[in-house]
Amino acid sequence: MKNKEIADLLRLIGIYKELSGEDVFRVRAYQQAAKNIEMMDRDIEELYKKGELRSIKGVGKSVEEIINEYLGTGKSSILEEFRKKYPDSLLELLSIPGMGPRKVKVLWEKLGISNLGELEYACRENRLISLEGFGLKTQEKILRGIELRKRYREQHLYPEAEAIAKELLEEIKSGNMVDIISIAGSLRRGKTILKDIDMIVVPKDSAGTDRLVEYLTTLTDSDNKNEGIIAAGETKVSIRRGGIQVDFRIVSRESYPTALQHFTGSKEHNTILRSRAKEMGLKMNEYGIYRDSEKIPVSTEEEVYGALNLKYIPPEIREGGDEIRAAETDNLPELVTEKDIKGIIHVHSNYSDGINSVKELAEYCIKKGYRFICISDHSKSAYYANGLSVERILEQIDEIKKLNSELKPFRIFCGIESDILSDGSLDYPDDILEKLDFVIASIHSRLSMSEEEATERLLKAIENPYTTILGHISGRLLLSREGYRYNETLIMEAMKKHNVALEHNCNPHRLDPDWPMMKRAAEMGIPVSLGPDAHSIEGLEDMRYGIMMARKGWLEKKNLLNCMEPEELDEYFRRKKKQS
Repeated sequence: MKNKEIADLLRLIGIYKELSGEDVFRVRAYQQAAKNIEMMDRDIEELYKKGELRSIKGVGKSVEEIINEYLGTGKSSILEEFRKKYPDSLLELLSIPGMGPRKVKVLWEKLGISNLGELEYACRENRLISLEGFGLKTQEKILRGIELRKRYREQHLYPEAEAIAKELLEEIKSGNMVDIISIAGSLRRGKTILKDIDMIVVPKDSAGTDRLVEYLTTLTDSDNKNEGIIAAGETKVSIRRGGIQVDFRIVSRESYPTALQHFTGSKEHNTILRSRAKEMGLKMNEYGIYRDSEKIPVSTEEEVYGALNLKYIPPEIREGGDEIRAAETDNLPELVTEKDIKGIIHVHSNYSDGINSVKELAEYCIKKGYRFICISDHSKSAYYANGLSVERILEQIDEIKKLNSELKPFRIFCGIESDILSDGSLDYPDDILEKLDFVIASIHSRLSMSEEEATERLLKAIENPYTTILGHISGRLLLSREGYRYNETLIMEAMKKHNVALEHNCNPHRLDPDWPMMKRAAEMGIPVSLGPDAHSIEGLEDMRYGIMMARKGWLEKKNLLNCMEPEELDEYFRRKKKQS
């Protein structure tokens, strides 16, 4: 935790330094040091105590002094000075797409804008049009960003909500006042963004409901109890924790299975279930299933569905679609699980902008029990990410050949994440692409396209015979950037025709595309690739979000490249290259 704390501190100081107009290279040094500290395996406090902070790549004298002061006193004098100079609300402006520290500095110095309200007002009054470095298009983009932020206010990324829920689970279990506590709601169903957390609680007989209610209200971390405690009744306690609303539903042991099912949802799924129960002469709610006034005994969620003559429906697919008909006819998919995953696709090494070497990434995968890894560093146009020149690609190919001899039977596949250029072409000539095992084609630049332009650009990339996988198809960043629009029907038909796999980017800031498109891909016979887009060993763990979303998209192991044995994947890549 201290590593992340120090990394966040350095990033914040870097932002303030850029606001102050300091040299951009010095600012980047702070950002790079922060990244290295956050990703390293060693505890920074250990290095601090040993006086070895300078052994960290990117930590020079000034950064070392900041870390020493912070770890020694819990404070940073340089940060305190910056906060005296700039209002905290200035940092809110950085959450708007296209608003970097330089632009914020201009707005602060030229127009006195210090918060989002003032920025929106200035845009509405067209005050940014004549400002140097802005203009009409920038002003329109900023307004769209502000509207997006308003729309997603009070919403949170899945990992943020998950971390808070898990923290509460452990805390409440240690409090010894409950017999059962479970996560429910949209978090259990695996939604990409969430407004709140639902938890089902069964109190111990010895604890009593009143004492449990009182205890649950103490779990808020808000300084203002009036804001931190939203509601406190016999059956429901709502608090704020980490800025998100947490609803505790207090139920009896006998009602637990139906309460867990009911509060997991979705609303549409539950509506269909209740209609089915009514057709069977039953009544169903969060307290139980009843025939007339008699309660039908159920001890598990499986028995809840069984009472309605249905197979158990996994939480991820309870979205009110065709899951109930599939359960009724015994046609539910055998959803992919973590143990089905044989290897990881879409990983960046220190050849481009990753932290770890190819060998380190491979050795970690071996320890995790994987059979292969697919390295795909950035292509040459991604200069901001240290994209690979032709010479460096050839160097990486040679290194991977040697590592494959050393680490067999584990297999390292050598590919590239090639930028899809503005005209839809890939980033290298065919004679270079032909030397690679696979190519992930992704759009990283000129994202402000019309639907027609985006569709044409993607289609041309798909038609390129060397494109193996289409990466993060919409370019979205959850809660901060909407993806560009494209004609999904045309794109998927082209992927089917040219045998191009669809990537689901597992990075929790992307989770791109959403599950309905993966479900359609499986129905069309388009293979799906789960790609963590990892830039470090830690980033490989994002695979679990991809598995969750694949389950939500009804995917089985037969639908995923990641579930192939290395020999099968090798043959798949070879067949694709023969088409060229």
